Amino acid sequence: MNGTGRKTLLAALGNPLSGDDGFGPRVLERLQNDAVCLPPDVTLLDAGTDLLNHIESFSAYDRVVLIDAILDPEGKLGAPGRVGVLDEKGFLSWSEQSQSAHQVSPLTAIKLFRVLHPEAKTRISLVGLFVDQITHSPLYLTEDRIEEAVAVIQAPF
Repeated sequence: MNGTGRKTLLAALGNPLSGDDGFGPRVLERLQNDAVCLPPDVTLLDAGTDLLNHIESFSAYDRVVLIDAILDPEGKLGAPGRVGVLDEKGFLSWSEQSQSAHQVSPLTAIKLFRVLHPEAKTRISLVGLFVDQITHSPLYLTEDRIEEAVAVIQAPF
């Protein structure tokens, strides 16, 4: 994400009190508090568990990167504990019945954004921690995974 001159929104999703679902907020905290160099055209947002409340602002950005735990109980996306990047096309193919720990799933919120703003050129991607279950104790959320996510966010993808 090296100084592209394009406006980017980094939106962290999750509940820090729900184990691995605290991935988004922990990554955001690291981005805010450490000497992480992000270009001046990057905005950080703590969306909590309600992405729907923020989708109206997406069209003002060239790029939106969601940071969240990705519930993948069948391991279709890879081994639990892996940090990965998915583009919008990849996660829009998920079932509408995909489980989520949020009030409205990111999948539903992004689909709604596209219906409300069909002209938007906003590129949306997801940096996620793949998990096979959401518990109150973190199973995969470690400092190494947070550092890995920060490195992914800092690199162009």
